[in-house]
Amino acid sequence: MASISVDTISSFIRDLGSPCTAISLKDGSIVAGSKDGLLISWLASTGEEVWRVSIEGPVSDIATNHGHVFVTASSSLYAFDGSDGSILWKRELEGASDYVLAVEGSIWATSSVYEIEVGDYTESSIWRFNRSGELGKRWVIPERSWFIGLHRGKVILGLGRPRCGILSIDGDDTEHFEIGDGGPIVCGDYKKQDCERAVAILGHSSGAVSLVEEHTEELQDDNPIVSSWQAPIIEESSAVCCILVPDIGSEFITAYENGFIRSNYGWSYDAQSAVSAMAVGPFGDEGTGQTYWACAGKRVLVLSSSDTAGDVDISGDSGGQLILELEHECCLIGSDSEGDTIVLGDERGGIYSINGQILSRRMDEVSAETTRDTRTSLLRARLRKLRE
Repeated sequence: MASISVDTISSFIRDLGSPCTAISLKDGSIVAGSKDGLLISWLASTGEEVWRVSIEGPVSDIATNHGHVFVTASSSLYAFDGSDGSILWKRELEGASDYVLAVEGSIWATSSVYEIEVGDYTESSIWRFNRSGELGKRWVIPERSWFIGLHRGKVILGLGRPRCGILSIDGDDTEHFEIGDGGPIVCGDYKKQDCERAVAILGHSSGAVSLVEEHTEELQDDNPIVSSWQAPIIEESSAVCCILVPDIGSEFITAYENGFIRSNYGWSYDAQSAVSAMAVGPFGDEGTGQTYWACAGKRVLVLSSSDTAGDVDISGDSGGQLILELEHECCLIGSDSEGDTIVLGDERGGIYSINGQILSRRMDEVSAETTRDTRTSLLRARLRKLRE
């Protein structure tokens, strides 16, 4: 196992000028946003800049869909043309913008109001616009949403206090459900390839992790029987800080504030510091299969997967092995991936694109260099002994 720098294995490096606050890689395009509100798009294949715009920052989230880029920043929601960066429309939200989700013909956004005197979020809004920017519906709730995603074709939100649990939206109707241990939801992820079959995994501040199950309702003697929306999976005595649900396979990864990274297949790895972002990434070796890249402070840990091309093998130590450790000069705080490419963003605004084929070539070069250095060191040691 080698320990090298992120710079060394990057296909190209770009700069936002201030901390990266959101990053997206989809359909061959990288879009990254900064704390100062700079938004830049590059071609993932070459690193060529396609467009850049400046808006009021910080950029909080990015979603791309059918050639459009949707961005929440400061207190607004923007729609951009993905080909040239021209602004299609802009809508003001109440409070600070949080998340954006683009699905089918709807653009969803969340915003929240933080009261300094109270020291907590006192209200938040859920907004649904059509692709032309027309407001279809707004819901106001008393807690902040810490996750928005899809589950079985429905939009769901993971809530903080006071209610906690899940808010499910079907059409214009909302339903609230308790989930897991009833504690606040702090993060989550879901499979994104098939909206109708998307499955969500949510993390709690208590350390519990829950699978959101299908909600069904039956009548027995005219009394409704409601199935549970939750199934506890993993529990740790530390708050969950990040969850990764890959589109391929059935494994998912949970990271905790105490530094542990755990799989639902039973393996764990001690990163020794909290993980800020995770993504499926390349390694450049077909035999390695799918890998998990975890940004932990100034390091990136590349871990082996229990799932290889969708075939599950949970025997022995098939997952959770440290394949590669990358060093960096500052904290890495964002990541996304597509195909054989992963992109990373850091707290200084650096954007790093890593391609599997180039990674494999760079690793071979580093290995050859290390071998030459080792041989040189041995030769020098022998010469010193001869001189003695």
